[in-house]
Amino acid sequence: VEVIVDWAAGGSVDTMARGMAQAMAAGLGQSFLVVNRDGAAGTIGKSVLAKAKADGYTLGFGPINPITNSALLIKGIPYGLDSFEYVCQYFENMFAPAVPLNSPFKSLPELVAHIKANPGKVSYGQLGIGSIAHLSIQNIALRQGLKLVDVPYKGEALMLPDLQSGRLDFGVHSAGGAVGKPFRLLAVFGGRRHAAFPDVPTVAEVGLPSFQPGRNGIVAPKGTPPETLRKLEQACAGAAQSESMRTVSQRLHEQIIYRGREAFTESAAQDLRENAELLQALGLIQR
Repeated sequence: VEVIVDWAAGGSVDTMARGMAQAMAAGLGQSFLVVNRDGAAGTIGKSVLAKAKADGYTLGFGPINPITNSALLIKGIPYGLDSFEYVCQYFENMFAPAVPLNSPFKSLPELVAHIKANPGKVSYGQLGIGSIAHLSIQNIALRQGLKLVDVPYKGEALMLPDLQSGRLDFGVHSAGGAVGKPFRLLAVFGGRRHAAFPDVPTVAEVGLPSFQPGRNGIVAPKGTPPETLRKLEQACAGAAQSESMRTVSQRLHEQIIYRGREAFTESAAQDLRENAELLQALGLIQR
């Protein structure tokens, strides 16, 4: 079974994919091969997967943002929500607004109040226009009437020096990737607190509009036989509960939040609706 990973080798998505492939191979008695097809915000890998033979021997692993987000932002994407079968969700990559350790802000409501009092003067870093890091803050800004200075970066490593030095007032960082970093998280976007930061509340807990996490899981080409999907879903569930996947996720500070096929399909459709509404309001939809 070939597993297409939309992101580069060595990153957290790739490492989780390889752990998953090993666990599923053991459960199915079938060899799995991880192939990295990264680039273009994950759309290259998803484009290849959408055209693959729907027989269960080609799967995709990674965030579903290239389906529920990038397909709205980039013209000419040769797939849509209905181009795939959503086999299972493995983990959620939560994001969080973060401030330098010497920042006076100890909570997200304090920061929002400061932004309201200083329109157009507060800068924040995010991971690219239309990314979850970007849209999570823009969702709050739109609903709270905030004006911010938006500073996009190509990666968290590039944002970190500016956040650490105070050149940015705050930044949006992955919660799992924030462990041991020299900044303070104010809240996390997602339906639950992050295990690595149990004292940091969710955005919803502090009374502000939350936003979807980065949902990562297995998808297959549309038309994959139902019996094959059932077997893959069962193998997914077993792998998600395996000791090997637990070890990998703990090492990466990622949270395994498993959803079966039906729930994952519903989540993908809901994410697309929310993204389309927000991107339309922001004037960013390209198709």
